[in-house]
Amino acid sequence: MTHDDDPTTFLFYAPEREPHAWGLELAGLGEALREAFHEARYKVRQDRTHQGEPYLSFWAATEDGTEYDGAATVHGRDCVMLADTTAGAAAPFLVWLRDGYLPARNLIRFSSEPAVERGIESDWRLPADGDAERVADELRHHLAVVKGT
Repeated sequence: MTHDDDPTTFLFYAPEREPHAWGLELAGLGEALREAFHEARYKVRQDRTHQGEPYLSFWAATEDGTEYDGAATVHGRDCVMLADTTAGAAAPFLVWLRDGYLPARNLIRFSSEPAVERGIESDWRLPADGDAERVADELRHHLAVVKGT
């Protein structure tokens, strides 16, 4: 089984020194998802999640049936989370985020649930160029390193 076969949660966020470099506006991201994906639903919420700060809960799907279940927040750093996804499935979403939504292509740092569980606090950089396969390879490499395989 490859690491790509193992769904996990990925976290994508602005650089630590520029925590709001994305200029993320929650409802604006929701509308951008509606425009970019075959199907998309979102809701800006404010409850006990994220320390009571507003966040975006979203679901989107591509024409080929790939689904994204995620959330976004601006609390602390601009951040998008994709839950229960593989590196290969997450990559096209990230290429869209990097190339079609963010103000600059070099602003995505990331981590994953396995890294957080192991106490690894390093930010990984998403490639500022390349296609979905290159992005997927970087996510897979990250998972292999944090899992020690």
